Amino acid sequence: MVHILAEAGDEHFHIAIREAPPLTLHGSSCWRTDGNSPVRIVHDRATVYFSRYQPHGHTLRRCGPRDLAFTDQPVPVRLINDTDPRVGKWIEAIWQPPSGPLRGWYHAEEPASCTEVQLHVPFIGEAQSDDDGLTWRCVRELLRLPADQADCGWRNGFLAGGYGDLSAVPDRSGRTLYLFFSSYHHAEDAQGVAALRLSADTPSATPSWWTASGWRTVGELRPKPIWPAVRGFRHRDPDCFWGPAVHYNHALKAYVMLLNRTAGGDGDLLQEGIYASMNDAIDDPGKWTTPLRIVRGGAWYPQAVGLEEGCGDTEVATVARFFMAGFSGWEIEFAGPAASGTTNRPLTCTKQDFAEMFGADRRCPW
Repeated sequence: MVHILAEAGDEHFHIAIREAPPLTLHGSSCWRTDGNSPVRIVHDRATVYFSRYQPHGHTLRRCGPRDLAFTDQPVPVRLINDTDPRVGKWIEAIWQPPSGPLRGWYHAEEPASCTEVQLHVPFIGEAQSDDDGLTWRCVRELLRLPADQADCGWRNGFLAGGYGDLSAVPDRSGRTLYLFFSSYHHAEDAQGVAALRLSADTPSATPSWWTASGWRTVGELRPKPIWPAVRGFRHRDPDCFWGPAVHYNHALKAYVMLLNRTAGGDGDLLQEGIYASMNDAIDDPGKWTTPLRIVRGGAWYPQAVGLEEGCGDTEVATVARFFMAGFSGWEIEFAGPAASGTTNRPLTCTKQDFAEMFGADRRCPW
């Protein structure tokens, strides 16, 4: 019987984490993935797009069996009309309609004009591919902070404002796409995980974002975070959720979001833990449940990846592989509320745990 390492639950759902054979999305090509890694599973084959940040942000594509036990080496994807290759671009979400090109959304990082510290201003753009993700055309920018709003006084160690760290998922009809992103808006009450709504039928349609007055065209009002920052990103020790990864969960008949939470840091966006929330109405960001901690510590960029046909990082049956920063030594199982009531036994994951599981200190994702 597979050992349950951790479990957590509330009145909405129950999550169990079990040990599983170690594997990584990135293999030996880099020491960890950086950002959300889209995974598609079609005809018993898996395709993953993962990113790394050295020498600057770029994405690689890797193909292999459905169980993600890759043997092929990853291949860098190419942006064929990138107007500024010096700005790193991470493809963090993909979606393809029944007919039409593969669509992707990237997190880009432009250096801020700061003299005392090296900070970046992320922005979000959209791209398309006609060859299954080997080459991409940049189509448009979706969210970009005006350059004069970058704030070199921020002390989180990485960011001077902007938008990024995203994932995307369609509604059940496949006609509307929801892109969840991290808002590093200059206004602290607009910081945190926010939502963007896109048309699946008309890719050129103007997107809308969730505001205090509901869905509004981007630029009207400011984004309303699903969970406001307790302490904003201008501080050395922000306390905020960020980096959402969203999938549709068949066991719950609802959407599940996995989240990073930073708190108690010192200019390093220290990972306090990983949390989960659910929502049975994707069009209403106000219905996401209070985040439930499932990992104490851990690494950035959690994901649940379903291994069944047609699944991947945006769809899960009941049991999925659980990843942090491209590493998985775990399965994650979702169920309704436990009959015995709530539980709170999160997985504790330290640097030493990673070193022992994946073979060497250099594989530790911190």
